[in-house]
Amino acid sequence: MPDPLEPEWLASLSPDERRQRQDALSPLLDLLRASATKLGLSDLPQDSPRPIAAETALLPDGPEPSSLARDAEFHPFRHWQQERTAEELCGALLTESEIRNGALNAFARLHGKEAMAAARRADAARSVGRQWGPLHGIPVAVKENIAVNGWPLTGSSHVLGQQTASTDATVITRFRNSGAVLLGQTVMHELAFGMTSINPHLGAVRNPWDPARICGGSSGGSAAAVAAGLVPLALGSDTGGSVRCPAALCGVTGFKPSFGAVSRHGVLPLGGSLDTVGPIARTVAQCLAAHLAMAGEDPQDDATLGANRATRPAPLSLQGLRIGLPRPYFEGAMEEGVRRQVNLAVERLQKAGARVENVAFPDLEAVNAAAAVTLLVEAASFFSPFLKERERIGEDVRGRFEQGLLVPAIDWLNAQRLRARWKREVATLFGECDLLLTPASPVVASRIDDPYTNLGGIRVDARTAISRYLRSINFLGLPALSLPCGLDDARLPVAVQLVGAGFSDEWLLRVGILAEQVLAFHEKPPGALSIGG
Repeated sequence: MPDPLEPEWLASLSPDERRQRQDALSPLLDLLRASATKLGLSDLPQDSPRPIAAETALLPDGPEPSSLARDAEFHPFRHWQQERTAEELCGALLTESEIRNGALNAFARLHGKEAMAAARRADAARSVGRQWGPLHGIPVAVKENIAVNGWPLTGSSHVLGQQTASTDATVITRFRNSGAVLLGQTVMHELAFGMTSINPHLGAVRNPWDPARICGGSSGGSAAAVAAGLVPLALGSDTGGSVRCPAALCGVTGFKPSFGAVSRHGVLPLGGSLDTVGPIARTVAQCLAAHLAMAGEDPQDDATLGANRATRPAPLSLQGLRIGLPRPYFEGAMEEGVRRQVNLAVERLQKAGARVENVAFPDLEAVNAAAAVTLLVEAASFFSPFLKERERIGEDVRGRFEQGLLVPAIDWLNAQRLRARWKREVATLFGECDLLLTPASPVVASRIDDPYTNLGGIRVDARTAISRYLRSINFLGLPALSLPCGLDDARLPVAVQLVGAGFSDEWLLRVGILAEQVLAFHEKPPGALSIGG
């Protein structure tokens, strides 16, 4: 007789499948429960998953920013525009994308006719002196889980294969108002629930640095398109690292805003208290331009209402900047090439005048476990009705939904109580330092057909390892920037992650422009288009 308290969607699981789901879930619950034993009666969950807002303390003044820094911020796409019209740029990128997409699988579809019409409108406006915004005439790729009126809204999944958006997502409306030209939609890990962008329906998105390797996920197509030079800017979503992971593995820049800084209206949900929308681009200044175009309150997303936007002035140099290295992010096993490049990045920042010191941090494995449990439950709550058609969802994603249905309610609630405690603990760190620096990933991009690597002498699944330093930041709601810093011995990208206090998004991005100049990463993958300089 079926259990009346059990979700009906679990009834279709065989005993072996149920056991597999439970076995995968058990280590997470064990870690979570060990931490939950330290909770007291006064430890309550917070009303909002938004981060604790940043203080507005001033940093020591430095020299005036260089003309290069000012130009990078105010003219972030100048190399793309040069003497071209928007129509010429858009046409060239559409042609190259049609030629090269077969090898990369970055785009699910190009919307060339619509893009060219938008580019011509942008040129007409510019010809009479009208500049709509910092993205005027700039072609943009859009992840398949972000609604664009009249375009398919499938999340790269067959289970939503017939769904079409009837309106624009708020971020798309704001991009249009800023002059962006929407070029096409990018392939993603199915329903944004994975870190490889190996899609059972559309195939694997391939890394431009080595097409035999993954590009990361879930915004894999967006990062691959930017890295290959097929588009100056792409939109992605980040629930557990899904912008920063592919940006790191593809050698480009990705930004995850504070939870509540950018509207999620019109974006397919995955983890309601974790989802964010962020840009992927070649430079930090380009990400800043995109973020400023998107950010702000939206009545259609309550998380953005009344958000305490920090007004802290950005430093003029890295001199005196206090950078904290959270111990758990550096104590774990890393590939040697990754550790070497991250250490070199830290040394460069120190030589530029930054003060770098180790800082304490909550138990990273426990934070990640609580974050994973939270995501499993929230994702299952959104997508469990689609498990009636479970064969239309890839096995890896379907398995995670089914795990979420098996999480006891007490464990989910304890994860939220722990989240409130850890948010307070981490917020205090920003009284000791201005930002945190971590590796973006302990590994470089793994092979598609052999996604394993050796960490600390142990053969591990790189698909799990690549999110180790990312998902905790979503759980805490903080802004974070993935910034390439070098190549390993196989000439694959390595990146660092800069993390700011809650709602210090613009400040963090402007600091990122300074850090980017110091790290001086200018490498591009083989065959990348040089249109953008």
